[in-house]
Amino acid sequence: MKLDIVFSGVGGQGVVVLSDIYCEAAMLDGFDVAKAEIHGMAQRGGSVVAYARIGDKVESPLIETGKADAIIGFEILETVRVLPMLKPNGAIVVNMKYIQPNCTLVGAKIKKAEKLVEMLKTKSSRVHQIDGNGIAEKIGNPLVVNTILLGALSALPEIPIIKESLQKAMASRLKEKYLNVNLKAFQLGREKVLS
Repeated sequence: MKLDIVFSGVGGQGVVVLSDIYCEAAMLDGFDVAKAEIHGMAQRGGSVVAYARIGDKVESPLIETGKADAIIGFEILETVRVLPMLKPNGAIVVNMKYIQPNCTLVGAKIKKAEKLVEMLKTKSSRVHQIDGNGIAEKIGNPLVVNTILLGALSALPEIPIIKESLQKAMASRLKEKYLNVNLKAFQLGREKVLS
């Protein structure tokens, strides 16, 4: 058994924290785990990508192009950037936030969010569009988007990690005063995929 996940977003969105929690939960369930991160200009809102591989035996943290089982995208454009990593009809969980790049080439046309989502749908029929920011606002904490996405990831049929292990990993990583709101966010993310 082997499962390869690509997490993609921009600096400050919690990409690394989320991938750490996912990997910790996988270890709790007895899987071998390998993880790698690529930080662009993360502190300036640049790209951040994390690769997480779990299985019976994992040799390397790097995922080959076209082999990822799922992409967890914190932002639409960053999700499209890593799209070549996805295997045919792999799962995509994408937060419907679009962040316009800080700098673009003169005369370059910026693709609108809808066009970017269409690009995702040409690669996979399994695109789960999550309004993570909207859900986070409703429960009163804009910082829980990553745990909403973790909940959505946990509901994918190919994910072998049990829900309780993910919640336990969250509890070990997050401050106790923020745990309840994050557990609620996790559950709402799960429901978006399961409904």
